[in-house]
Amino acid sequence: MTTGPFHMRAAEPSDAQALTELLNLPGVRHGTLQLPFTPLARAEARLSAPSGPSIVGCIDVDAKEKIVAHGGILPGTRRRAHVGEIHLIVHDSYIGQGCGRAIMSALVDMADNWLGLRRLELDVNTDNTAAIKLYHSFGFEIEGTKRGDTLRDGMLIDAHVMGRLTDAPNRPPNQTALKTSSKMD
Repeated sequence: MTTGPFHMRAAEPSDAQALTELLNLPGVRHGTLQLPFTPLARAEARLSAPSGPSIVGCIDVDAKEKIVAHGGILPGTRRRAHVGEIHLIVHDSYIGQGCGRAIMSALVDMADNWLGLRRLELDVNTDNTAAIKLYHSFGFEIEGTKRGDTLRDGMLIDAHVMGRLTDAPNRPPNQTALKTSSKMD
């Protein structure tokens, strides 16, 4: 088996089958709110009418693209329009290989430099230490813990609420002066 380099691209409706396979992996299900036997229709609906930016991470295996990670931002509305909720999943076999970090980096860049979001937030199971470490490295802080938040394999587990706040996007320093001087001409 020949494996090519990791690359990212926008998620497409044609990715629904691969995303469904990813969502049904035991490790992905263990670390998320996914139920067993997630149907193809759910991924098709999510990808055909996205509510925000969605990225897939891929590798080439024997000259065929394989999706190994998926992430996105669900933007807030109205008085929460400055907020984005992050979601991220990585294929069980590719944990710890930089796929999640690459997707997270792209999502944070999009939020900061293209969407102008001031707050990013996410929920993460308290036992998902690798994900918590990743989120901390991008400036997320634990803001609270929801006790008994999620039923997983017959047991209630806790989840952290994590958030990241940034300042408003900058303006070029001479932008106002340029507009004023051009009106005088």
